[in-house]
Amino acid sequence: MAAAAIQEQFAGLLGGRPADTGGIYARARAEAPVFWSDATEGWVVAKRDDVMRVLTDEDHFVPLSAGAGSSASHGRTILHMSGEEHRKKLAPIALRIRRPATLNGEIGDLIEELTAGLMDEIGDGGSLDLKEALTTPMPLIVTARIMGLPDAPKFRDWYYDIVAAGASNLRGDPEVAARGIAARKSLSEWLTPLIEERRQSPGDDLLSDLCTLVWDGRVMDVDEVVSFCSFILAAGVETTDRALSSLLKYLIANPEEWRRLEGDRELIPAACAEILRWAPPVHGVSRGVKADTTLQGTQVRAGDRVLALLASANRDEDYFADSETYLMDRFRDNPKKEFTPKASIMPFGAGTHHCTGSLLALQEMTVALNLLLDRVEHIEFEDGVPEDVGYVLRSPTALPVRVQVRN
Repeated sequence: MAAAAIQEQFAGLLGGRPADTGGIYARARAEAPVFWSDATEGWVVAKRDDVMRVLTDEDHFVPLSAGAGSSASHGRTILHMSGEEHRKKLAPIALRIRRPATLNGEIGDLIEELTAGLMDEIGDGGSLDLKEALTTPMPLIVTARIMGLPDAPKFRDWYYDIVAAGASNLRGDPEVAARGIAARKSLSEWLTPLIEERRQSPGDDLLSDLCTLVWDGRVMDVDEVVSFCSFILAAGVETTDRALSSLLKYLIANPEEWRRLEGDRELIPAACAEILRWAPPVHGVSRGVKADTTLQGTQVRAGDRVLALLASANRDEDYFADSETYLMDRFRDNPKKEFTPKASIMPFGAGTHHCTGSLLALQEMTVALNLLLDRVEHIEFEDGVPEDVGYVLRSPTALPVRVQVRN
């Protein structure tokens, strides 16, 4: 009976409307930590230990390469690779966006320059949408610059359709899938001349690295480079945009917390880590069952689908005291750890496919928050606190505020 009720409540979440996700996840952890969902045609896993296992036990669980909830809208990407191929093709990405010297040097300078420019456009304040003005364009432009792609805003024409047709499309909506296919085709047509150009004249950028990378005696073909670009651009924007939006929503709705952070900037990395635990951008990731096994005593069979609830794992009371509460200093002692594969939280996944751009996201969030705290005298929402919407990807869609800047 409990499982049936939870299944019904969970199905209601998939529409992406405002809802008490935390309450539903807490009930699932307590009463049905592994349950079948007719809505997703697969198993749903709520406890942290089980979520971790689904993400790290590669003998039994693998990323989906096709169908609802997969990343197939991008094409074949690093998610679908393993072993030496995965290591080899991930290496240039990690080299560009994960090395401390680069993050603290040229990338850090780039983030500060771009964020300051976006802040300048805010001008003397007034009414604006912080998401439109800052949290979306900043990571998009940063990622595009790292990749060496011109006209970064052009990608936004296709971006939402590709993302919506991927991991977010748990129900396999054919119209959503069709829009994603059309957007991926347009992206490919835009990128193909650039790829051919970089093959002939490589530059100092990630796109050139991908165009000239040799694996198994040959360079990656055009379609594979397009797939990598599509996935990197999407991943490079989603986490920072949504996490920063959620953190700003919390801080603006709780002015005393804004002032606390303003007075103690060393808390910024911990504040970023905690929002990724408490309100993660990605609520769940899908995996396919590779070989028969059990979860919480429940038999799952090869060919089944599993949705691992990252957002539920991040609030598991067996691991996090006062887990339903945002505690800004929860990770104060070592916040950077939460952006690595050794993290206790799982907004970036876990195991082989832990997000390579997690430290870049921290850098972007830290720079943006510092600049906002420096420049903003007063900030409040225009018309009440915005709701979180979406399911697999969940956050506010807008942050309409009134801002008074410092002279």
